[in-house]
Amino acid sequence: MKKILAILTVIFCFGVTAAFAVDGGALYKKRCAKCHRDGSESSKSGGGVVLKGQSSGEIEMKMNGYADGSYGGKKKKTMIRIASKLKGQEINAIAEYIGSM
Repeated sequence: MKKILAILTVIFCFGVTAAFAVDGGALYKKRCAKCHRDGSESSKSGGGVVLKGQSSGEIEMKMNGYADGSYGGKKKKTMIRIASKLKGQEINAIAEYIGSM
């Protein structure tokens, strides 16, 4: 009985974690793709920044910098507006998605 209870507890914990997981690909499409396209090119509104080839750590550092206003280039105001609305988990999920491109 104790084994069954332990197994159910583990399954429940993974299920709850999965329910709150953030889909970086869906967030990218919703928040980033309009300007950064598929990551291998960028529109003029994207400032010409190509995201493909950057590591997830690099992207996360930049996004957090935009969110707190400590980082930015030509499109700093736009990126601050976008990044400041994202939660830490969402920034991490987007960064992981971009890093896997």
